[in-house]
Amino acid sequence: MQKNNCAETVERNKRFLKRQLMDGILFKASIQENPYYIHEERDASWGDRECLSLADPAYVLKSCRQNTKIYQDVNDDTIPWAYPTCHFGEAFYSAILGGEIQFVGNGYNTCSGAKPLVCTMEDLENLKDYKNNRWVKVFSDSAKHFAKETNGGFWLQYLITIDALNLAVELLGSTEAYYMLYEDIELVKSIMEFGIDFNNWFYLLQKGIYEKNNRIALADDELYDLYDKTWYSIDAYDICDPEMYKAFGMEYQQELINKVGGGMLHTHGTGLLRLLPHISQLKGLGVMQIGRDLYSGEWLEFDHLANIRKQTGDIPLSTHISPQEFLDGVKNKTLPGGVEYNCSVRNIEEANRFAYMAKEYKV
Repeated sequence: MQKNNCAETVERNKRFLKRQLMDGILFKASIQENPYYIHEERDASWGDRECLSLADPAYVLKSCRQNTKIYQDVNDDTIPWAYPTCHFGEAFYSAILGGEIQFVGNGYNTCSGAKPLVCTMEDLENLKDYKNNRWVKVFSDSAKHFAKETNGGFWLQYLITIDALNLAVELLGSTEAYYMLYEDIELVKSIMEFGIDFNNWFYLLQKGIYEKNNRIALADDELYDLYDKTWYSIDAYDICDPEMYKAFGMEYQQELINKVGGGMLHTHGTGLLRLLPHISQLKGLGVMQIGRDLYSGEWLEFDHLANIRKQTGDIPLSTHISPQEFLDGVKNKTLPGGVEYNCSVRNIEEANRFAYMAKEYKV
């Protein structure tokens, strides 16, 4: 791990993930003035593009290195990480299953979309020979390149899972998936069941490629076992009655979490407070992200966090916080414990000052 305070970072993150930091907090900085980042003037126009992970891996890898190098000088709790395969996008799961994928973006970022693949149970059965799909080799070769070139310099993130209702939306189509919850629930349930083994297989494929790099990057075998997991998402349920997640989502996500052996749950503020009583019942989560983004730039009020902490028990939480919220919380002793606070600060000096306050903070 490329950090001056590597040993301390390892131990604090292990305590956090083992649910032993309820009396303290983690602090992770994103730094606006990064002296290692060199902006390249690239085509900023948006349109059809080849996936940047494939079209320009050198640029992708260089950006990852520039963004992570600063953490060698920052004494916060950040584990330097990068996500060079994010440019494949969420529709890449459809591509693996035979879908027609389209990449869009600009010279800096790309994402993907795909047409629906499933209308009937027979269509779903026809998707199950996915391990020999050509996109599997394309992705594997790309991931192997990034792992080899990174050579332990930073942790490589896995593609976020597309499971449960998120997978149904991907395979059936956004609108159709919600209709099918009422018109053909057996098909939706079969898609969700299919998604358990499918997502676990793809996670293990990536894990095998990244293992050598990620073990070096994490610098500790116990931290590797705790931290080296995938992300899950409840995005498709944000606009549903929360009972829909309880009836047609929770059991499938729980089974996937059990297979993977943990992982991190990604959320948005939209719908979060309604879904929280159910997602708080998931067993074995390594971290639950508390998304604060709502609508049109609005954020979930920070005051909700104390109540969220009560509802989630001892699940490690992660959320974003403004510099002023952090300073006020430290001063007034109102930051709940067992939480990882991610904060955008101006420079290395401010990051280290905030990190020191975080390490001294006691609930």
